[in-house]
Amino acid sequence: MRVNAIKLKDTRFEGFETHVDGRWNYDDFFKEENSQWVNDWISFDCVLADEQRNTIWCGLTQFGGEIFYAYDVKSGQFRNMHYRDVGDRYDAKFHRSLLFDSEGIIWAATALLHDVDQYLDAPGGAIVRFDPDSEKIEIVARPIPHVYIQGIVMDRQRRIIYGQTFTPEKLFRYDIDSGEVTDLGLIGSGFGMAQTENIDIDQDGTVWGTWGVTRAWSNDPGPEAMRLWRYHPDHGRIEFFKHGLPKLHARNGTDMGQGVHCGPDGAMYMGTGEGLLCRVDPKTAEVEPIGKPGPARRLAAMTNGPDGKIYGTAGNDGSCIVFSYDPKTRQVDQVGPIYDGQINERAWHIHNVTMTGDGTIYAGENDVPYRSGYLWQISDVI
Repeated sequence: MRVNAIKLKDTRFEGFETHVDGRWNYDDFFKEENSQWVNDWISFDCVLADEQRNTIWCGLTQFGGEIFYAYDVKSGQFRNMHYRDVGDRYDAKFHRSLLFDSEGIIWAATALLHDVDQYLDAPGGAIVRFDPDSEKIEIVARPIPHVYIQGIVMDRQRRIIYGQTFTPEKLFRYDIDSGEVTDLGLIGSGFGMAQTENIDIDQDGTVWGTWGVTRAWSNDPGPEAMRLWRYHPDHGRIEFFKHGLPKLHARNGTDMGQGVHCGPDGAMYMGTGEGLLCRVDPKTAEVEPIGKPGPARRLAAMTNGPDGKIYGTAGNDGSCIVFSYDPKTRQVDQVGPIYDGQINERAWHIHNVTMTGDGTIYAGENDVPYRSGYLWQISDVI
């Protein structure tokens, strides 16, 4: 496995743990002396391979609002798509929100960095349409006023975009042709973040994610607070299950979900905060623990490879690995660490991955406390 860290920005930061984390407010980032944090403290939150154009489309987090870039694989150069020309100052990231429709148009959505004291000033997350041929970018809707969008998925056959929001945590439906928005209800209780990093859709058009128990009569939502939900448009409402993803070393209890992914076998695969890979039967919602690919935690990113396997990443705090899972044999293998020896850097956490037809993985790194996040190119995996 060969690993190459690709740098859009490369600024080092000091004092995150001692001065920034849990201490700064949103407005503190915009003080003149903190301009590097606004411009260069970036994450690659979502990535999308475009082999027709030999391009990796990149959705970023950036306080400054330039959150959409194209990486040209041949030249090795980034191009800014200038989202700020159409966006609002509160549009701070494309979180897990880049996808193609059946006609080759790219759709995205914007998430937040601001706090609730700016709630009424911020217009709400945008549904973004981008034509990769003309490179025209436009906002077509802000589905729920003041509420921002953590992730979207598309039912290409029915031309429906589903989004999960924060904060509060809701699920909504956006019908592309009519522009109609349907608020499908809450998926979070407010007792803690309940949603997975992304939602995904199975081959039947059912959307999957996780929800959080309230238990409003108690100060503790309990050990099984995180549970599964699914939604199909024919049923008209979210189906909330009483079970969730298991914890590794507990007799009972559910873990917070991370990545959600529809595998090549049609099953739903979900990763947990502890780094456990689980298979969810799309018909019965039964959860089958597959295994833990390695010692790393936080399994957030998966993609289907051209060889019929699932490839994914797990890890946090610089412990990231690549793993593979074969749905036919039920074999899970650790491929290797995400480490670039040329610069002596390890990936901090991988939030999203995409794979090209030759088996090259492009991985978006986020949440790095001490430097700009990178785009990681990982080859010779298959």
